[in-house]
Amino acid sequence: MKWKIAKWWLIGFLALLWALWVGGGYMPAQANSTYQDTFKIGGDVVVAESQTVNDAFVIGGDLTVQPGAIVQGDAFAIGGNLRLEDNAQVAGDAFAVGGQVIRSESAVVNGSEFTVLENFGGMFDRFGVLGTLYLGNVAIWAVTFVVAAIAGCLLLLLLPGHVDAIAAAVQARPFMSLVYGIGGFIGLIVLTVLVSGSVVGAIVIPLANIAILLTWLLGGISMSVWLGRRLRARQPDARFQHFWLGLFLLFVISLIPIAGGLLVSLITLFGFGATLLSRFGVQTANTLPIGLDRLEHQPE
Repeated sequence: MKWKIAKWWLIGFLALLWALWVGGGYMPAQANSTYQDTFKIGGDVVVAESQTVNDAFVIGGDLTVQPGAIVQGDAFAIGGNLRLEDNAQVAGDAFAVGGQVIRSESAVVNGSEFTVLENFGGMFDRFGVLGTLYLGNVAIWAVTFVVAAIAGCLLLLLLPGHVDAIAAAVQARPFMSLVYGIGGFIGLIVLTVLVSGSVVGAIVIPLANIAILLTWLLGGISMSVWLGRRLRARQPDARFQHFWLGLFLLFVISLIPIAGGLLVSLITLFGFGATLLSRFGVQTANTLPIGLDRLEHQPE
């Protein structure tokens, strides 16, 4: 099999592994031999009297922590109420989304206690749990794309050459763009582990997160241009048209339940890596060292 064909299979495989690894970080923790996590979608959950659990989490129902029960982590309910009865203890945070936190005077919450969208509890009854979560996800993506649209117009006016250089790097070096994208996130994780809990970490970690966010934004804007350019190849200089077309396509993809957000994240991961690879658009695709990926430029 020729490298030009095998390359895309390899890129897809690496992207899939990355998606599975990141997605796995959001899966509920497994119960251990002593205490367990309580998790349920659709229906009420009760932490029985004098029972001890790690975390208690319910979507589309009420969560009740009965007298003497202990939640060693967080207790939260989405689309329902959180009830803490006499002498119930929550070591972490206690919060409700689309519901209320109803706490007895003798109940103890060591962390934060708050409610979100308390007056929108009827949405869960009208649209269901999954429907409400989907609408919330659409709202978040809509705000994200509005921010990206404003930032994209400014960058195309102020730094059009840098955006073009990053888009060209994705086109010329997709494999290395993916590698740099994954490597950038691994580097952030390693940095966080090394300096967390220290005075240096209190300064470096927020700055690193801001840098990652801005880099991701620049990469996402460049990917929008790249996508639009692929769809409108006959108009190579219509930079703004390419940007709006690519951005609209990404937004439509984000509307696909579950898989949409994952696909958008994977697509923009290439832009994030290409931004690092091209040194934020300072290096063009033609000036990138050939040693980074010699197979990429082997003849057919």
